[in-house]
Amino acid sequence: MDSNMDDAKQNVYELQMERFEIFKAQDPKNDDFDIVFEINRKKLYAHKFILSSISPTFKSVLSEWTKLNEPIPIKNYTFDDFKEFLTFIYSGTCAFKNDNIIVMIDLAESYDVSVFKKACEKFLTNSVIGLNNVYQMLEIVNKYSMVQLKELLYTFIFDNISSFLQSEQFLNLKKSTLKDVVVECLQKTFFKQKEIFEAIYKWAENQAMQTQMVDKNLNDAMKKELSDFLPFFKFEKMDADFLIEFVVRKAFVFTNDELKKILWARSHICVKVIDRNEKLMKGELQCPDAEKVAAVIHTMKNTFCSFEQTYCYLPTEAEIPWKESELVKNGSIDWYLVYDYDGDLAIKPREIIDKTDYLLAEMFPEDGFQLSYKCKITVA
Repeated sequence: MDSNMDDAKQNVYELQMERFEIFKAQDPKNDDFDIVFEINRKKLYAHKFILSSISPTFKSVLSEWTKLNEPIPIKNYTFDDFKEFLTFIYSGTCAFKNDNIIVMIDLAESYDVSVFKKACEKFLTNSVIGLNNVYQMLEIVNKYSMVQLKELLYTFIFDNISSFLQSEQFLNLKKSTLKDVVVECLQKTFFKQKEIFEAIYKWAENQAMQTQMVDKNLNDAMKKELSDFLPFFKFEKMDADFLIEFVVRKAFVFTNDELKKILWARSHICVKVIDRNEKLMKGELQCPDAEKVAAVIHTMKNTFCSFEQTYCYLPTEAEIPWKESELVKNGSIDWYLVYDYDGDLAIKPREIIDKTDYLLAEMFPEDGFQLSYKCKITVA
């Protein structure tokens, strides 16, 4: 059975190659050609059935073309690029290059040829991603929805976040692309949100300077550019020095109510979990009787946690607040500080939180943090 299938595939391939040889010859005297394209005064001959059968766009265009004896003009692409596109349709391959790949993707999208689009994406995923091309690729995946390439790009960005944010090319990203970048980065690199906000601020400043020539309008232009990004940031979780430098001193970015909420939230009690390598997991108490919980934590500040496979705890046996917790388990939060059934203070992953756990804080580990019996829990 496998042998017959292999033979069939080979036969189909050879038949297709015969059609390709006819196309490649481009002999205008060949009566088998029934459509002609004209690009920059050059003619390209093809077969209506072959193109219409794999492209809804071709099917629509060719069925509506009433000037049967005249060539169909192609105005948005060069002769060489359009010929490479048709070459792929006939043969399954073409000459992808760094300087034509964007046009090839646009052709795939315009003519709705999914196989060609996949081939374009494969070419890009096999390319070496670096600071010299990641910004252009981001614009491509944002415009043309290339999931596999997008995953590779964000892996590169997460691994090189500081260099990515500091590049001059970052300042010229389109707003829609940048919003996707910010959302992805803040989900994966919470402890970098100050650095990300600084970069966004510089981006907004650059955009405003390009659109506003009058100095007195610069602040308004920046505020307009930044407004879509502000909800993504948790300013209340940033340290005091940064808030003074980048929030209070740049208060024009926020409304009075927004600034008041940020500064009020900053007064909340911060919880830190310190691992054996001094790496941190941070959060803020969001519960009734936060001061009492903080006092319990303070009494255990020099005590190492006990460790149970996937979580650690301190044997506090504290009184659980009678008021309902302000927190609910959230699919986007991976770790929580809780009182367990016995009133012990515990750091637990979302997957093992149950109804007997009283949620005290959402916790965010920095890169490299490792939960173990060598962890300590403190308040600040």
